[in-house]
Formats: sequence, structure tokens, C-alpha cells
Amino acid sequence: MSRVVLASDLHLSVERPSATGRFLEFLAGPGAEADAVYLLGDLFEYWVGDDELDGEGGMAPGREVATALARIAARGTAVRLMHGNRDFLLGERFCEAARAELLDDPVVADVGGVTTLLM
Repeated sequence: MSRVVLASDLHLSVERPSATGRFLEFLAGPGAEADAVYLLGDLFEYWVGDDELDGEGGMAPGREVATALARIAARGTAVRLMHGNRDFLLGERFCEAARAELLDDPVVADVGGVTTLLM
């Protein structure tokens, strides 16, 4: 049986460091043991573009999150992201840094052996 994690609307931001810390702890623990992690929109409170990875905007903990996602992907966990209305500018550069696949919205996907509509 596959172990799949689905999450949405985390709204990570510099204004909520405890939420970011808990998410990073989750990725270092149970998230790293999953076969797949699906983050279905609004991972960040706002994302003004992939230059957030450079820390220029200071609005989202993008680099930390991308690094943590890449770490679990390197261990074999599939990381899949979907845009939300607050982070619709997540782009190729973030996905490359996070070793994540960007999903269409909506998409029908096989999630742990179950055909599932993700939106």
C-alpha cells in the first residue's frame, strides 16, 4: 500500500514562522516516509515570482521550503504541486529547486492506486 500525503492552503509566510517550522519538521519526519506528497494550492500566503527563491522579496520562506522538498524527493518521495490563487506564480525555477512536478488544475491522477480528481 502506498503512503500518500495531500495538503493544501498552508499559506506559509515570514509572518507565520511557526507554521513554516511545523511544515519543515513534517517534511523531515512523516513527509520523508511518504511515497508521494501532493501540495494542492496556496503553499505560500503569496508568491510574487520565483525570484522569491533569492530572498529578495522577503515574503515567503521559499528557499527553505524548496530545499526541504528537494531533500525528500532525493530520497524517492514524489513531490507534486498545484497552483493556488495566492501562489499562482510558482514557476519552473521553484519546481526545479524543489524537485517537484507542477500539476494542471484540475487534473485526474492516480493517487496511491486510486483515480482521483485533484483541484
